[in-house]
Amino acid sequence: MTDDNRAHSTFIIATRNRPEELLTTVESLVGQTLLPKDLCIVDSSDDAPVRTKIEELCEGVGLPLDYHHPAPRGLTVQRNVGIARTDGDPVFFIDDDVCLAPDCHEAILEEYERWGPELGGVRATPVHPAHPPLISVLWRKLFGIGGWWPEASGRMRPGFWVEGVSVAAGVRKLEYMTGWFMSFRRTVVDEFRFDEALSGYGHKEDVDYTYRVSRRYVLLQTPAARCEHFQTVTSRMSSHQLMRMNLGNQFYLHRKNMPQDARHVAALWWGLLGLFVLNVGRALFKKDPGLVTGMIVGAVEQAGGRGLIDPASEPARG
Repeated sequence: MTDDNRAHSTFIIATRNRPEELLTTVESLVGQTLLPKDLCIVDSSDDAPVRTKIEELCEGVGLPLDYHHPAPRGLTVQRNVGIARTDGDPVFFIDDDVCLAPDCHEAILEEYERWGPELGGVRATPVHPAHPPLISVLWRKLFGIGGWWPEASGRMRPGFWVEGVSVAAGVRKLEYMTGWFMSFRRTVVDEFRFDEALSGYGHKEDVDYTYRVSRRYVLLQTPAARCEHFQTVTSRMSSHQLMRMNLGNQFYLHRKNMPQDARHVAALWWGLLGLFVLNVGRALFKKDPGLVTGMIVGAVEQAGGRGLIDPASEPARG
């Protein structure tokens, strides 16, 4: 697994305009009990104000750094660029706003060593896992819209929503991973690429990628590896436009990954009904009608066959 206390793995971070968060993430990476082979940062930011500091951090621990800036914009595009620029194994994708526990990397590699080639990927467990109220879990199960809660199934529902395992007592098999921390054998990323048709921050691009991988390989979540995700909010879109885009992605990925029979199509619309009721409550609480209007407009557009939507590329109105 290691040569001179260094693994053969690669870390890839796709980033855009989050310099301070990125610096914190790299600080946690260089503090690992076992360092990777190298780090590749694919930066589509307007500027790179913390690049020098990051270079100094990596140089201080002898971690080879490939800082690619300026890079083409788009999360899926940037991750594919990172794959092409690296050769480490396994390959780790982490968000630019996470903090790894000091032994996180080492714990993931130990899980790879316990399995054979059937294991395709391993993810960490969040430091602060979601513990939603029972009524929320029951509602989400009723409508098949997934979510994250302890000891969930880890399975994909027919409407293309996953029941995410926020925390589990032991190692769990999954049909998905979330993009703030994912790792894969090199054979997996050589075979699969992220879908570059998904624009911007690529809503559910991680679930799309990992669900496709799960059809061929085993995916795991281990409680031995911990990672904190700060979930920095960077969207400049209004809630109305964001919901339109999210629905476009949802329909696109459902058509792409799920059978288009009556059961699966009905599950998609049934799930959207459940989400709509939730969004009505959120809109009233936040005084943000865009959470509802965006869903209504998005549903009408998708029912008419609109497909993927990129509000940032649409001409300004008025």
